[in-house]
Formats: sequence, C-alpha cells, structure tokens
Amino acid sequence: MDRTTPSVTLRGAMADRIELFERRNRLRIVALVFLATLNYIVAVVMAAITIGIGIALAILFYGGDVFSDTDAFVVFAIGLALVAVGSAAIGILVGLFRFPFLRHRLERRVLTETGARIVTADEHTEARNLLEGLSIASGLPPPRVAVIDDPAPNSFGVGTRPSNTVVGITTGLGERLSRDELEAVLAYEVSRIRSWDVALSSWTVALTSGAISAVDDPEGDNLLKAVLGFVPRRLAESLQVWALRDQGAERDRVAVQFTRNPAALISALEKLDADASTIRHVSRATAPLWLEFPAHVLGPSPSRATRRLARELLLDERIDLVRELAGQPPRPVTR
Repeated sequence: MDRTTPSVTLRGAMADRIELFERRNRLRIVALVFLATLNYIVAVVMAAITIGIGIALAILFYGGDVFSDTDAFVVFAIGLALVAVGSAAIGILVGLFRFPFLRHRLERRVLTETGARIVTADEHTEARNLLEGLSIASGLPPPRVAVIDDPAPNSFGVGTRPSNTVVGITTGLGERLSRDELEAVLAYEVSRIRSWDVALSSWTVALTSGAISAVDDPEGDNLLKAVLGFVPRRLAESLQVWALRDQGAERDRVAVQFTRNPAALISALEKLDADASTIRHVSRATAPLWLEFPAHVLGPSPSRATRRLARELLLDERIDLVRELAGQPPRPVTR
C-alpha cells in the first residue's frame, strides 16, 4: 500500500481522534445554529427599534407634540416594546425558514465569488483520481472537484454534510506542488470532510457571512448600514471565532495522522506559506473555508475578533506545530 494512502478502516489513535473531533464539531454546529438565531433576532429587533425611534424623532422635528405629557410617553414606550417583542417573534420565524436557504446558497456563493467551476469527468484527472481514492479509502462518497483559475496555491472545502461537499483547488496548487504534495493536501481536505470540520466551517460561514458582508456591500446607504449593522457584524465575527476556535490546531493533528506522509504535507504547507501571491477573489466572510487563510482580507484595521481568528488559521502560526506533530524539528529562524 502506498504510504500516502490511508487504510480502508480507520483504526487506533487516528480513528479515536477523528471521532472525538467529529463529535465536537457536530455539537458546535448545533450550538452555532442556536447562537446564530439569537444574533439574527438581535439584528431584527435593533432595526425595528431604530425605525421606531426614527419615526418619533421625525415627528418631533416636524413640529409634532407626541410627548406632550407623561401618558403619551408611556404609550410610546409600550408601543416600542411591543415592536421589539413582535420583531423578535418575526426574527425567530424568518430565521427558521431562512437558515436552510443560507445553507443551500453557500456553495453557489463560494463558487461565484471565487470564479470556480465544477470540473467534468475528463478534466484535471490527476486531482480527481487522487481525491476519489482518498475519499473511498476513508468511507466517504467522493466530493465534487472545482477549479479556480488563480496562480495562488490554495484549496477550500465547502459543504454542510460530508456526503455533499465540494473541494476547490486553484490552478496554482497543481502547478506549484509535486504529486505527493498535492495528494497530501487533498488528504488534508478529506480528513476535514471526514471529521465534519468542513461542515462546521461551512455552517459558520453560511450563518455569519450575511452580517459580516452587509456592512462592506458598496450598494445602499453606507451610513445607515454602518449604524444598523455594527453590532450584528461584531456579534457575527465573535461567533465565527467561537465556532472555529482551536480548529486550525485540531485539523492539523488529524491531517498529520490521516495523510500517512506528513513530510509531503509539511513541504506543501511551507510552499503555500512562502508563496507571496494571494487569492484574487475572496471575502472576509468566506475566508475561513480556505486551507491557507487569505490574510489580505483582514484589511488595514481588523476587529479584535478577526485578528484572533486569523491567529487560529494562518499557516505561519501552524506549520511549526505540524512539524512537531510529525516529529520534525522546527523551521530554522530566518534573519
């Protein structure tokens, strides 16, 4: 058996670690859906209250006498409270119907954003064959393969269930890596699918990307979006950090055991880290899906939550741990 191919049945420490990681990721998905619902309710209630206060201020500005006595103020306060409660109820109902659509739209959004396309049976046969063999060996249906015409070597996984995922690779990944290194990277992605790490990352992006992207959208009233979207965006960013905390280290531990060729994986990750090119089309909202977190999406003044997430996922912070897990010495310090 080739040393880079996992055994058909995952046994021992590797199986135990993947099982623990999978269980943790499943539990986080459940908690994530609950917390994202609360975040959505907060956004709806804030918008409703802001509109109510805006109406009251408009009446006062145009010469109204809505607060001429205490009773009128009490009536307004009660009305505002009822608006908040009603908005919360509407937020719950809309959220319950909205989240399934967000999940289904995520794949299309990522493919559209990156310009990726699903390959046909006679295209990129080497990557497809490697990915198919690794998937079957781990007991998974082979994921679909998407290719992004981009010279930056990188890959992503997207899909809210292991049985329905897409692995995207850039053209630069195939051009810069050897066959063993490419197989190690694809094995890394398969280990993420097998452990529900791709599912957790996908759910996280699906449930938080709307709030994160809304403020950055160039269309519409930027001031209004900044006011109404500030708190929901910060909550969404914090939710991403909470859901993906320690994920980089854990997925690396699983991948080192799964690939059975950690030297090729380390070599591939070091090539990705050393390469100065960046993915051309990627947003802050979808950045956690990528193997190498695209640091350029952080912008000039990222929030504290975003900086923390970057520290968790940036390759530069993780390669020494991967080398340690593989029993190799740390990288030499360059001056």
